[in-house]
Amino acid sequence: MRVFDLKQGETGVITKIELSGGARERLYSLGIREGEKIEVISFSLLKSSVLISCAAVRVGIRKSIARKIEVKP
Repeated sequence: MRVFDLKQGETGVITKIELSGGARERLYSLGIREGEKIEVISFSLLKSSVLISCAAVRVGIRKSIARKIEVKP
């Protein structure tokens, strides 16, 4: 299951992040890494991005990035 597959208000634990380079480092610097609990707060109007909460940080990420973060509910 991916972050983008979660519904608004659902939580999960990150099991794998399939990103590399700058995008992965940016997420890691915000505390978004394997083993952390993540919650979907809301989606944009056309579901092109998602607002998540993880490690006391709220961040908006693109749909393409949200589909590369694997979680278990």
